Amino acid sequence: MTNQKEIKWPVTFSRIATAVAFSPTALAVMFEAMRIADKFGAEIFFIHAGKKNKETQARLDKLLTQLKAANVPHTVVWRDEEPATAILNACKENNIDLLIAGAMQHENLVQYFRGSIARKLCRKANCSLMLLTHPEIESTPCNRIIVNGLKHPKTADTIKTAFYTAKAFGTKEITIVEEVDPKDVGIAADDDLTIAKANRKKANIARNEHLRLEKLMSELPIEIDIDVIERCIFGKKGYSIGHFTEKNRADLLILNSPDTTLGFLDRIFTHDLEYILSDLPTDILLVHSTKNANV
Repeated sequence: MTNQKEIKWPVTFSRIATAVAFSPTALAVMFEAMRIADKFGAEIFFIHAGKKNKETQARLDKLLTQLKAANVPHTVVWRDEEPATAILNACKENNIDLLIAGAMQHENLVQYFRGSIARKLCRKANCSLMLLTHPEIESTPCNRIIVNGLKHPKTADTIKTAFYTAKAFGTKEITIVEEVDPKDVGIAADDDLTIAKANRKKANIARNEHLRLEKLMSELPIEIDIDVIERCIFGKKGYSIGHFTEKNRADLLILNSPDTTLGFLDRIFTHDLEYILSDLPTDILLVHSTKNANV
């Protein structure tokens, strides 16, 4: 039996940062980031994009006072650059493991094609990224986590990070969701006979996916007291897991980070992650893994 003290997590969060903007949700995002940093026993960095002057310093000091950050070891980073660039550069220079940012749950068409700051961070961050759709000043429990189980070199690290996160958050339920493209069934269900064949093929696919996930799960420590549920769902990748997450009222959705830098064409010819970013079903954690993206 694995000793929990000997666990070597592939991704850890020891240096956590959040962007500080003077917005209505700024204080709530800062509270959430500070709580999350405390759960992981991490250092906390507050990044401000813009010029440092008496006015901005006073506004930031007011937020930090409300946050009672004086009692918590923290670092304030000032960068006079465009917001996304400032945040990305600050994360790189300070070796940040996890960046926490607020994000709009639903984007309108104009915002979608221009690209929000959160969307830019998703595409270019060299660390894990957590997007908060409804940050709260008061602590709220994270009862249900959903994590992608798709067949990909990054997935093993992502699933392990889901358990690492659940352990820190006190979460008791994780659902591993494998999305399968209906085209993989390869049978047009036109009549009773083909419907039966399609159902058998789906059952075989689901069984094979279960065996693959079972192998990944065997690498996890047994002592972690978390209920694990497996679901194999058939549908368009990204859209399906987003809908499943919303329907099951999960508190956090954990996904692989994108393999490549997503650009404008990914928003026209929709990439699986773009479905989720345009209509966030809940808070999102994109796990940055250095595993080879080639399947």
